[in-house]
Amino acid sequence: MTPKPQTTPDKDSLHDLELTISQILRGGVLFAGIFLLTGWVWMWLRDGDNLQSFTVYEPRPFVENIQWALVMNDRALLIAQFGLVVLVCLPLVRVLMTAILFLKQKDKGLAVMALTVFVALVGSFLLGIDL
Repeated sequence: MTPKPQTTPDKDSLHDLELTISQILRGGVLFAGIFLLTGWVWMWLRDGDNLQSFTVYEPRPFVENIQWALVMNDRALLIAQFGLVVLVCLPLVRVLMTAILFLKQKDKGLAVMALTVFVALVGSFLLGIDL
């Protein structure tokens, strides 16, 4: 019988961080899905078939949708939009946590690349916001 190889605390902590990243992403998708589904079902129960209003595409800025929902006290839309924001932010969280993982592994090159991707993602989100 051969003894089991001992893992170092570093490997255990890295494995724990990878597991945490996985759990956060899985939980985030579930959390976002619950909010999206809740908002959509609430809108459907309140208004009936909302798809009829989509016969003509009318682009509106995200901020305008939120302001309108706040003014009209449309909680269903706010809940659905919150779920959407959470879902869109998950890739940002993934890239940032991966950069942290690379830093803990002392792999500075990959950490710099991951942080560069993070900055590019944040920049693309900010440039895409139509205020």
